[in-house]
Amino acid sequence: MIYLMNSAVMPAGNYGTYRYSQATLADLAAVLRGEHGPMQSCIGYPQNADLIEGWTGIRPEIARIETTFKPGDRAIVMRLKSRVANPASKGAPVSTDPADWEFAWVDFVG
Repeated sequence: MIYLMNSAVMPAGNYGTYRYSQATLADLAAVLRGEHGPMQSCIGYPQNADLIEGWTGIRPEIARIETTFKPGDRAIVMRLKSRVANPASKGAPVSTDPADWEFAWVDFVG
């Protein structure tokens, strides 16, 4: 399974080894098109879904779900390269420029 996530976190109860490597916006689009196998969106914010749709033309499902990785599962992550400075502004508009975002693969080795 490939999980689409807006942060690079280790899911609850998934102790083990993870490999974090660079991905691209093209990789993200390929995942959304199903080219890497089954995908589950874990995007919890409409603002992130809007960004993804604007970049790829495909809107991911908004799903605030708890994930559990099994060995061999992976995630593709999109996250801002810098943290929002003021926590009170969380949810405010952020950069829509893909250059301001990091895209990465997270592989759960087990």
